[in-house]
Amino acid sequence: MAHVPKYSKVKNDILANIRSGMYQPGERIPTREELIIQYSVTRTTINQALKELVSTGLLATSKRGGTVVTGKKIRLKTAIVSSSIPAVDHSPVDNEGNAMWSILLAQDHDYNFDFIEEQKLRQNLALIENYDCVVVIQPDVALLNRLPEYKDRVLLVNRYMDELNFVSTNHRQAVRELTEYNIEQAGGDCQIFFLSPARQDFVVQERREGFVDACAAKGLFYRICDVPGNEYSDILNALLKLSFDKNKKIVLTAPVLSFTGAVIKMAAERGLVFNKNLFYSDFDNAHSLMTTGVKTVSAVQDYAGMGKEIIKALQCFGEQPVKVFVPYRLELA
Repeated sequence: MAHVPKYSKVKNDILANIRSGMYQPGERIPTREELIIQYSVTRTTINQALKELVSTGLLATSKRGGTVVTGKKIRLKTAIVSSSIPAVDHSPVDNEGNAMWSILLAQDHDYNFDFIEEQKLRQNLALIENYDCVVVIQPDVALLNRLPEYKDRVLLVNRYMDELNFVSTNHRQAVRELTEYNIEQAGGDCQIFFLSPARQDFVVQERREGFVDACAAKGLFYRICDVPGNEYSDILNALLKLSFDKNKKIVLTAPVLSFTGAVIKMAAERGLVFNKNLFYSDFDNAHSLMTTGVKTVSAVQDYAGMGKEIIKALQCFGEQPVKVFVPYRLELA
């Protein structure tokens, strides 16, 4: 575990109390003697913690008036955690995920972000204690489940938990809407399948729940089709083994874009026609007609909207909970 200086822990706790409203603008905070007892530390530690808060303008101190909350807004000491930082490009078929990074990186001159690899944080969660806010972008399930320990300092991106602040797509609701749309297009008497990847992460689980919600709302039977591997050949072989009733239309829901190529190949080999007897949906496939010649139903995330909401959240982080679902758009056939 990384060593976090005692004065830093005291400073961060006082800062959290100011943001929560425990210490109001114009109000005196406890005296040095009271803080020494409260935190069981030395006078030197308290003096260093207060010195740093005074230097930011958040506190003001005098011999007669003690130490008072000024009410001044300050920039948060912020870290961004991600498995990687993409190279932002502007290709004709734009990678919409880059839009979020473009917005974040454009604000770096104001926030002076520290960038931390997800693996590094997973190994040492106490790194969070060095920051006022840690923006964690799309963490894996193992890391996600540990973050509530630091719920007051973490802002999740494209993931969500009741205990944590977040800015995200509502993955469950998006897939529910896609599946309900395709069921309506196919008619009530259809056969319904969910393609479940070998690798189960947060978004796959949420999107699967959205699929189940849609079927339950209609009172329809469905099948979950587990795909044994992530390679194209694994997906295609699993699809070719599916047993379809030739007399019923098919609703096929995939939680990820990587399934779509294999679905198109399977449809060609089995004589199925999209949006006629095969009603298929995937995710983040904004340009399906351009890239594959097939128009698929898809939910497209607003990454630029996420970037803007992250910056907005940083401007008032700690003052109130951040629970933001950024609207997605539906690409319908």
